[in-house]
Amino acid sequence: MSTASDPGQSPVSSPAAPRSGRTGALGLPAAVLGIAAVVAGLLALRAPAGVVVATGGLLALLTLQVFLWQRQHRLSGALRRSQDSLRTLVRSSVDPVVILDDSLRITFASEAAGSLLGLGVADLVGVHVADTVHPDDRAGLFGALDGDGQSAVRTARIRQSDGGWRLVQATVRDLRADPEIGALVLHCRDVSPSAPAPGADSEPLELSLTDAVTGLPNRTALMRRLGAVQRGPRNRTYAMAVVGITCSEVLSPGEEATVLRALTSRISRVLRGEDWLARSTDGDFVVLVQGSVADAEAVADRLMATVGPLATPTGTLPVTASAGVSQLSPDVDPGEALRRADLALRSARRAGDGAVHRYDDALRTEQDRRSALRADLDGALERGELRLVFQPVVDSVLHRTVTVEALLRWRHPTFGEVSPVEFVPLAEETALIVDVGRWVLREACRTVAVLDGGGPGAEALNVAVNVSARQVRSGELVPDVLAALADSGLHPSRLLVEITESVLLDDAHVIEDLAALRGLGVRIAVDDFGTGWSSLAYLVGMPVDVLKMDQYFLADVEHDPARRAMCRAVLQLGSSLGLPVIVEGVNTAATLTLLRDMGHRYLQGFLLSRPLEVGALARGIELAADALHARAAGPVSQP
Repeated sequence: MSTASDPGQSPVSSPAAPRSGRTGALGLPAAVLGIAAVVAGLLALRAPAGVVVATGGLLALLTLQVFLWQRQHRLSGALRRSQDSLRTLVRSSVDPVVILDDSLRITFASEAAGSLLGLGVADLVGVHVADTVHPDDRAGLFGALDGDGQSAVRTARIRQSDGGWRLVQATVRDLRADPEIGALVLHCRDVSPSAPAPGADSEPLELSLTDAVTGLPNRTALMRRLGAVQRGPRNRTYAMAVVGITCSEVLSPGEEATVLRALTSRISRVLRGEDWLARSTDGDFVVLVQGSVADAEAVADRLMATVGPLATPTGTLPVTASAGVSQLSPDVDPGEALRRADLALRSARRAGDGAVHRYDDALRTEQDRRSALRADLDGALERGELRLVFQPVVDSVLHRTVTVEALLRWRHPTFGEVSPVEFVPLAEETALIVDVGRWVLREACRTVAVLDGGGPGAEALNVAVNVSARQVRSGELVPDVLAALADSGLHPSRLLVEITESVLLDDAHVIEDLAALRGLGVRIAVDDFGTGWSSLAYLVGMPVDVLKMDQYFLADVEHDPARRAMCRAVLQLGSSLGLPVIVEGVNTAATLTLLRDMGHRYLQGFLLSRPLEVGALARGIELAADALHARAAGPVSQP
């Protein structure tokens, strides 16, 4: 049974109506049986008794027909109310909603969907979804539309009426198996970094704005969106929530991708229509909230309740989350806004799973924590709280570990593991950093001196040690290195001393000390090359043997042509000066493939090995080389 369409809406464009409930389909069989009973009674009895029976049958038939008519009326009313409710619910949604049939043609589009594309609703009905999606984005979207009934989030470029493109994020719900719906329902959201300027041509939005795993806008799109908000109307307030995900189990890349997609689906379902979801670095989710910081806290609280254990084929995976929130303001640039929210997130993580901290509260907590750490750092070495871990540097040509970098760690009795990013600057504020640096040199040389570097015929393993600018300027670096080498028996050529670029600009005695170390056979590396003060004029003729390219250049290198050009430029510079280049921060297979194709030889990062405890070092350097060999044997497609 059909119902009349609303004015201006094509009948086929109504939302799919519930298919449960029967009408008066039993009425005709019942009528036939009743008439048959009457005729049979009259023919068989041909007597007054037959008349009585026939009359009774006729009354029973009429009663049944009245009952069936009333039931049909109730069901028709329920069907009409259900359809009207569905239509009202969909039309009142803030987000654009599109409903597709099995052939992926649009059977319904809300008014918001028409406004998003600049088309009338009637113009969308009957259109195949492929005709509106950019050709390069169809495979990803259609993969979700051909799903198994699970929700999925995909981002694609959608053609507008003026021929331009707009980046739209769609939460796809496959409800074809649901008898109440029987269709594909797409809840859409405009995630374009900024609206095109009036009268300007809308350029195609590149897929480089999309996270490949979740389909969400990536950090580049997030920064653009924050910039647009900052330049937007001053009568609107915005806040930001950064959600950090924690999983206590080690996952393979495939398992991690599955978990992230499941979390994306969960988070998307509980967001408000005006909330904007993106994915930042380190797997964090970022929600841009229109409203106050209190609104952002409310959104974060809902997300904390949403994130929880995930069912997997092998069991239940424990997943938890914490969140940091911060108010956005026109006088705070996007980078600083993210830093504030990250600070709040770090504070929330220390408070425990499910915690939500504001930036203001986190700042006070951070100040108290810094004061406590500064006081406790003095004496941490004597108490045995400091230790070294080692991260391999792998030769991508010979497929073996050639160097391990010594990294300092602090296990605080109250705060637990404290990041070096947090405590090393505190140590550098005092002369304590010189004592700690001396200990690091001695322990690193002693640990690596007993390792042979990977089996018979292999070259001995080298060790790289970061030396602070304060230790270099103290004038004690040369005697400290000599003492460490003598104590461990490590050959000087196996030690790589890493300094920052700014040290090269210090007074003459620093250059003399570095030259003296090179005279002993010790090699000098410039750490974080490309982010400091050095230039070609200073680099040429300096006592330098190795360049370590800062991992800053690898951020989004798969999609950013400028960063790829910088990676090539650093390699070419090193080659021109005869200096090997070590690349830090190789954390993804795509990055590894890109660097290997450029010709970068010495690589370091989580993809190959995380920092290793001393007890796992001997085995870990072999596994790091094996990881690179396995990646080389199975090529990874470039983005």
